[in-house]
Amino acid sequence: MKSRFTILVVLLLLCLPCAVMAQEQLKVPMTNSQGEVQKGEEWKFSADKLVVENDSEYLQAYGNVTLRSGDNYIKADFARFYQATKWIYLRGNVKAQVKGDFYDAAEAEFDLNNMVGWLKKGRVFVAKPHVYFEGDFIEKHNGATYSFKDVKVTACSGENPLWSFESGEGDITINGYARLWHSKFNVKGVPVMYTPYMELPVARERQSGLLTPEVGHTTRLGGKINIPYYWAINKEMDLTVYGEYLSKRGFRPGVDFRHAEDANSKGEWRADWLYDGKTYDNTADADNAFQGDGLIRPNSNRWWVRSKYNGYLASPEWQTIFDLDLVSDQDYLREYRTGLNGYDASREGFIDQFGRDINTVDDTTRTSTALVARSWNNYSVSALAQYNENLLYRNGNNPSSEDPTLQKLPQVNAYAFKNKLFGTPLEWQGEFQGDYFWREYGTTGGRFDIRPELSLPVSAAGITFIPRAGIRATSYLVDSFQNASADMSRDSTQTRFLADAGMSAVTDFYRVFDLGGAPALTKENVGKSSWTRLKHNMIPRLEYSWVQDDSEEQKELPYFDSRDRITEQNDIVFSLTNVFDRNKGTVALDSEGNPFMESSYLEFLRVRLEEGYDIDEENRSVELNYERRPFSDFMAEFIVTPYDYVNLSSRTWISPYLGDVTEHENILKLFHDSYGEILFGYDYLSKIDEYKRQQDSDMQIVKYGLKAKLPWGMQVGGTFRADLNAGKDLEKTGSLGWNHQCFFLEFVASKTTVDERYSVNFNLFDMGLF
Repeated sequence: MKSRFTILVVLLLLCLPCAVMAQEQLKVPMTNSQGEVQKGEEWKFSADKLVVENDSEYLQAYGNVTLRSGDNYIKADFARFYQATKWIYLRGNVKAQVKGDFYDAAEAEFDLNNMVGWLKKGRVFVAKPHVYFEGDFIEKHNGATYSFKDVKVTACSGENPLWSFESGEGDITINGYARLWHSKFNVKGVPVMYTPYMELPVARERQSGLLTPEVGHTTRLGGKINIPYYWAINKEMDLTVYGEYLSKRGFRPGVDFRHAEDANSKGEWRADWLYDGKTYDNTADADNAFQGDGLIRPNSNRWWVRSKYNGYLASPEWQTIFDLDLVSDQDYLREYRTGLNGYDASREGFIDQFGRDINTVDDTTRTSTALVARSWNNYSVSALAQYNENLLYRNGNNPSSEDPTLQKLPQVNAYAFKNKLFGTPLEWQGEFQGDYFWREYGTTGGRFDIRPELSLPVSAAGITFIPRAGIRATSYLVDSFQNASADMSRDSTQTRFLADAGMSAVTDFYRVFDLGGAPALTKENVGKSSWTRLKHNMIPRLEYSWVQDDSEEQKELPYFDSRDRITEQNDIVFSLTNVFDRNKGTVALDSEGNPFMESSYLEFLRVRLEEGYDIDEENRSVELNYERRPFSDFMAEFIVTPYDYVNLSSRTWISPYLGDVTEHENILKLFHDSYGEILFGYDYLSKIDEYKRQQDSDMQIVKYGLKAKLPWGMQVGGTFRADLNAGKDLEKTGSLGWNHQCFFLEFVASKTTVDERYSVNFNLFDMGLF
């Protein structure tokens, strides 16, 4: 009996396959092409059953097979792993995640060293740029490249995607292109388009290729199509080329070049051009929608060049800014306001990327500026050159030789920030400006202006008093007195001295009110909130300002800009600002699951009241058609934000003498990330004729805006603006969009005083198609 047991043990040892049960792990080191073990690339192998043959080159795994290496994993019902080559064969419910890509197949084989291999009846999802492709046989090569037969490519989820491309064969390179042969475009599985060959950009990062076309129609320009091409030159530069065709005007190409060499430098340079067969040699031309401005537009060559640039000279401490804005005629921007390379898109892009605006769309002066500046702790210097293009003197409207537009070539500024004067309680600040002014027609020359100021802050009884006094010294060196007024002196060297003074008094006091009513700190109250405290700040301020009256003497000085005619001042302004902040307590859970009170703060109301008194107006000796009006309009400002999604801003001016409102500025916004935005605006300016202000007629402008996100990805929007006094609508725009998981489709219709336009915006986003 004992011998039989001994023989059985020996047979078991000789014939052992080694059975490892219940998720016991096996570590599989990865090697490089030289056979060296790669650190940190170890796969941990587990399964319900692992079988290792002593004389075999592979092991087999059965049931809940899992391989893990960091965030990467491979799962299957069955696996055979070849230890020498690190190849693994998988069968049954194969699922894997490797470097952010997801795989699903019936069968698969991979080289675990570099994850090349193949999938049968496979599906691959690349999370970024959100693309699916599936087919009967998919082969994965080095460099994130896949080739396939009979494949479906889409950015939509689901068994029957909203849109897809089906191809007989092709390949995809992530961060490259999808190349498809004999492909058809399907909508819900129904073929709608066939092409023998096509390339689609498939990029995790910026990728060259065609962008979404823009299609539309306007009554003035006709039907239009704009096909942009994007070129990712390198990590620091890209270029977008716009090919726009307008059925009534012709071909209008455009370019948009962007670059960002480092954290302190970036620029955007845009230009477009059109040879326009439609011209207006007569201001009364019936087809000229802008004939009310009394200008002609006889030029066929039409263009617009604009740019913004932030950078530095030699060192980031010497900051540079360059703005370029040149256009061919006064109508170009008004006609080409919308679209991918229109005025609105350019302006919004500049504001978003550079924080600087450009002149309004109907401004007949376009401003280009170059600036270099540097700041220290107590001082700063800058140099500026500015060119103003006056469109009223282009294209035969007025002789260019009579253009009075002022150019600053250059301007130098220096500032001394407020600081202690030699360790005394006195504070001083100052500014210097030196200009050379040039123009085609008019007075030209240089001006040097310096203004130092002393102040002495004093605090008493909680009130801060700041008396101040300054002097302005100006010197002129005039080259030409062309077109000078009769009062102006013809002396080429002139000087001016002006004194100014003032005082401000301000204090700040507050009180905090305990509102009570905070929810109890229990798990049942998690998420409940209430206002717990209210803080009221009151800030009264009194300002007195005096500027020497030198109006008669200043008439003899050259006139370049408003700095040459400093207006006398002798007035008092009182303001009272009330600020209300609330503290809201919300019951939340900490990391250990215990309830605690989470506080949030919000300034929900700001009220500012302001009234001024003009001492010179009270003492006015000049007889006008109204009695003296020393009190300014009473101004009331309200900014209300009771919740994070409501904001009301309102400013109203009321004349104590007319007993009526002279000006309104009101805007109400209701907004929420999940639901959209509603906007109401009303601006009013009354007709008035006073010594210091004139308004020829009443003006009332209303504006309504809507952006609403609806169920199923639908969204609607609209804008309405009207001039109530003129009795005409300024703009009516409506849009209807569908924001699907894998595309965006939008219809836009708009009517303005100039044009009607209709457009369709279609974007197969995330994949970057077209």
